[in-house]
Amino acid sequence: MAEFYGIDLGTTYSCIATIDSDDIVTVIPNKKGALTTPSVVYFDDDGKILVGEAAKNQLGNKPENTVALIKREMSNKDFTRTIMGKTYDPVEISSYILKYLVDVANQKRLDEEGKDPIHDVVITVPAYFGKMERDRTETAGIKAGLKVLQLINEPTAAALCYGKMQQSNKTMLVYDLGGGTFDVSILQIQNGIINTKATTGDHHLGGADWDRVIVDYALEQIGARYEDLTPREQGMMMLAAEDCKQNLTEQDKTIMTFSYKGIQNVEVTRQEFEARTKSLLNSTMLLVDDALNMASMSVSDIDEIILVGGSSMMPMVGTAVADKFGQKPKLIQPHLAVAKGAALTAAQNDKGYVEGALTLGSDKGSRAYGMKTYTEGSDTPVIFNLILRNDNLEIHKEFETFSTRDNGQTSVEFSFYENECMDEYMDVDESLKIQGRNDSISWGHPVPKGTPIKIIVDRDKSGQVKVFAECQGAKGEFVIVSPGCESVLKK
Repeated sequence: MAEFYGIDLGTTYSCIATIDSDDIVTVIPNKKGALTTPSVVYFDDDGKILVGEAAKNQLGNKPENTVALIKREMSNKDFTRTIMGKTYDPVEISSYILKYLVDVANQKRLDEEGKDPIHDVVITVPAYFGKMERDRTETAGIKAGLKVLQLINEPTAAALCYGKMQQSNKTMLVYDLGGGTFDVSILQIQNGIINTKATTGDHHLGGADWDRVIVDYALEQIGARYEDLTPREQGMMMLAAEDCKQNLTEQDKTIMTFSYKGIQNVEVTRQEFEARTKSLLNSTMLLVDDALNMASMSVSDIDEIILVGGSSMMPMVGTAVADKFGQKPKLIQPHLAVAKGAALTAAQNDKGYVEGALTLGSDKGSRAYGMKTYTEGSDTPVIFNLILRNDNLEIHKEFETFSTRDNGQTSVEFSFYENECMDEYMDVDESLKIQGRNDSISWGHPVPKGTPIKIIVDRDKSGQVKVFAECQGAKGEFVIVSPGCESVLKK
């Protein structure tokens, strides 16, 4: 009996789901029976690695040996943590989380039914992740011993999960506020096919920012600052703040208890909490406006709003979205929908059809990819964007408008850039250069100025970008891969 697996590799919590040959989608609980697992890794003094709740509990005991919110660092190529003399990067830390999820699932499969271990998975990523973050996520999966069939945008996965329940034609907006990232996507369902019209977000905006506001408020009440706390006290306060935020989802006020020069008790009201985090909420609503603009839509064009991600359970979120769109949003399995949608994607990739499920048509990319070139009559280089932001994620383009710039040229060099532009041309910004594989082609004999150069660009459904160039019979294939992620080429 074939089974398919999807993993939501979240900033604060992760989840693994499966769909069997009868098209039944279920989430696999962890060792404690919970359906989600904290995305926290702890290294004990003996070198043993703990993942999940046991690791999270160490944030207040040994924060120097504990890593949390690592997904936020996927875009930081320079980020590392040195623990007991060994240095770890976000890819390796993420691989431990993935391996833990799969190992737990495998043990349950073996204990209950004697099934073979899991190897093939679909992993979700924030829609706003760029090339480097996607490469690093896939590399983490490979390091965990997995074959990553595909990466899929989180809001799209959530919409696929929701679409398993109903298939009426409509335009949906998915508001995905997780623990560390925010995404918003606009999708259209027509005749059982779902197409993404626009997507945007911020992978440094999420529930952890709301937690930090609570921490700062509590410290303000006792005349202290975050910087005054020891690392252990900081870790304990962040845990207490998360509990406080969750309590305020159901209560109008709660007591936050923490340790600083003794045991402190600070009352936090929902009214105070919402007033102090209003700017964070407004940031998400500005991104909602961006998505509407990209899709050339207004609030009246949206038939339904789906809230996804644990932090979307805050009452202030539902209220703000309802006020903006004039309709009550739906909160559909906010912790589980993304993993379930990934499992559906895995099954559809293999079988081509899942009973009662939507078919994914086109998804959108959130980044543009360009190369350095020159416009006619100018000596100032520009970036020509081969792929524009909000182009379809899976895309093929061919260009026959490029040519050699000088008489006697025997080769041409290529440099590629990742950006957020929706225009074909933009000024060169070297900070946007992709430090992956840049290359050249050489045909070995001089040619006149204006000799045609053909350029072809492909981006696959996981976001991997390839550029092909040809001139005078010389050909080059350039796979844009981030440093340290070369293993994604060996899939």
